[in-house]
Amino acid sequence: MVGTSNYVAHRSAGRMGLLIGLIVVLGLVFVLVDFSALMPEMATTGGRRRARGLAAIVQFLPWFGWFAIIVGLAFVPKALRKGVEIEIGPDGITYPSALKAVLPWDRIERVAVRKMSLYRVLAVHISDAGNFPIKPMARRISQLNKTSGDYGDINIETHRSTGNFDELVAAVEQYCEVER
Repeated sequence: MVGTSNYVAHRSAGRMGLLIGLIVVLGLVFVLVDFSALMPEMATTGGRRRARGLAAIVQFLPWFGWFAIIVGLAFVPKALRKGVEIEIGPDGITYPSALKAVLPWDRIERVAVRKMSLYRVLAVHISDAGNFPIKPMARRISQLNKTSGDYGDINIETHRSTGNFDELVAAVEQYCEVER
């Protein structure tokens, strides 16, 4: 950004490492634990039908476990990479995980704090979002999120970064109104 930044949050290697570690451990559990031995014997007809359904699911758990391990290990280099995760300044919002360019303040229709599962997000609604360079995966995720609530064209969260959500909201409030 050209101007001085009011808020900068870098990628947190510790938080990303913890997330990747949990994914790999879950994968190891699925690979190493024989869940078929834990299935109860059900005597009723409906119980046998449920047991067959559970058996089909249990059969694929080791494959899912290997997939989780591979995906987790593939993201290790990304977790260790340094970089800006979120930047708020006079020029606009920089959010490289979702935006291909700096989002200028004059392109923002409204900003609101929303709760998504267990964490808060900053829902940013962009005027003419179809023509703004949003990364394809972020665009698809935001379209899915919009079907389940009043979420924005991009939803900024701080759980992968060194940033604090309240400081992020305070920095954005210097440039536009934030609905709570």
